[in-house]
Amino acid sequence: MSEPIAGKFLLEILTKGMYSNPMHIYREYIQNSSDSIDKAIKAGILQTTEAEIHIFIDDKERNIVIRDNGLGIPLNIAKVKLMNVGASDKDGVTERGFRGIGRLGGLAYAEKVQFITSAIGDTAKTIMTCDCVRMQQLLQKSNTETSDIMETFKAISAFEEQPEEAEQHYFEVRLIGVPKESGLLDEDDAIRYLAETAPIDFDSQHFVQAKKIREYFIEKGFPIPCYKILRGARKKPIYKLYSRSMSTGKQERTKTKDYVRDVEFIYHEASDGKPLYIGWLAITDFSGIISDESVQGIRFRKGNILVGNGTTFAKFFPSEGHNANRMFAGEIHVLHDELVPNSQRDDFEPSTVYNEMRKALAEWAGTINKKYRRGTSEATSALRNLTKLNEEQRELEEKIDSGAITSDEKREQISERLEKIARTREKEEKTVRKALERGTFDNERKETVEKALSQTETATKKVAALNTKIVNAGYATKNDLPSSYSRDERKLYQRIISVIDIYFADDPKTAEALREKIKSELSVKKK
Repeated sequence: MSEPIAGKFLLEILTKGMYSNPMHIYREYIQNSSDSIDKAIKAGILQTTEAEIHIFIDDKERNIVIRDNGLGIPLNIAKVKLMNVGASDKDGVTERGFRGIGRLGGLAYAEKVQFITSAIGDTAKTIMTCDCVRMQQLLQKSNTETSDIMETFKAISAFEEQPEEAEQHYFEVRLIGVPKESGLLDEDDAIRYLAETAPIDFDSQHFVQAKKIREYFIEKGFPIPCYKILRGARKKPIYKLYSRSMSTGKQERTKTKDYVRDVEFIYHEASDGKPLYIGWLAITDFSGIISDESVQGIRFRKGNILVGNGTTFAKFFPSEGHNANRMFAGEIHVLHDELVPNSQRDDFEPSTVYNEMRKALAEWAGTINKKYRRGTSEATSALRNLTKLNEEQRELEEKIDSGAITSDEKREQISERLEKIARTREKEEKTVRKALERGTFDNERKETVEKALSQTETATKKVAALNTKIVNAGYATKNDLPSSYSRDERKLYQRIISVIDIYFADDPKTAEALREKIKSELSVKKK
């Protein structure tokens, strides 16, 4: 009986079937580059300030190049290491990648993939070329040229060596003949993906809380590992997308801006005494769901690389998890060695420590949901409503003074509207005052809150006088027509305006426009 083999279709799983999103191959190559840079810095051959990863996307030629100036692979072991599948020598603790399969992802999205590398002291570089078109042929069910995974991988791989300067050290990935439909050649989409996913820094010019976050993490002993990732020939740096403000709301016409007023921190240790996670949360007005999906939601990171996406944290909220999570922005950096991202990197491998983290984060999610989403959000909404109600009353007062009461029906409408404003405002004012007493509003907003409450007091005092004015006001229409019109003609005009007011009760602007048009037409009595 023949020996069991690892069949060639494993190669299909490790390339085509490994990632649901083609963009994930960027993450895998960046992950490998950051690990290589760490090794080069540790070996003393690279200064942190000199470390960089360069991404070049050529849409016309359909090529992608990702190059780092990390440790590189020595010439004498390069061929073996590059041919290994699932046999990484990474520790999986200090290094991000460890399964030894990530680099294969690109084989599903190119006609040819090259791995080019050199280590310091070597006078030659290694070039491995994988023929991806040939791979697809060999992976056809009807093709019997190869049977196991390594036989197939060898059949599509070719090696060569070329002269290189001894002081050079790098690893370069070249994807040649990338199909347009993969989306990988859309530079804006790729950069946006990396801005969400890659181990990069905040842009301090756009996100003023960046300094505070960095300092807290350093103070706790866990500085955020950030790498300089540069795009294109101009080598423009890529940053995370957090900024001083965030749009909230689903509809374009109703969107508002929430400002990041502060950040709150969280740090937790596991039952074994080891650090479990550290994180930050943006403190905003919590007006609604954050519109920008690239910063929406609390996000997990391990080694500063995204795990999952903006929805992964939703399951930790006690109720309405998806909607609750979308109102928050922040990061949870996972620290414990036993918290390992799964092969898809869309969550963590199940473990006792993971269960411990889930319990702790569920408690925290419940706390911030109650404190911010319900507390601050309700208070912010009430404050906004107070301002609107005060403005509505001011507009109503102007209408009364300018002759809005054209009939008994209109008098009743205005009276009911004023009563509703007063009733609703009383409720919203109580919410705002309670929030102010609890310290829900930060110092920056207290002045705005106190101003709104002062305006509310003034508006409330005016209600009784306005009601009296409404009751005593004569019909404004009595002065609409010139004195040349008879009493009966004036009564008829009054009845017409009354009908218009009733018919357009839900559209007072149209009613007012019609009245003005009729008034204008009748301003001169025709014989």
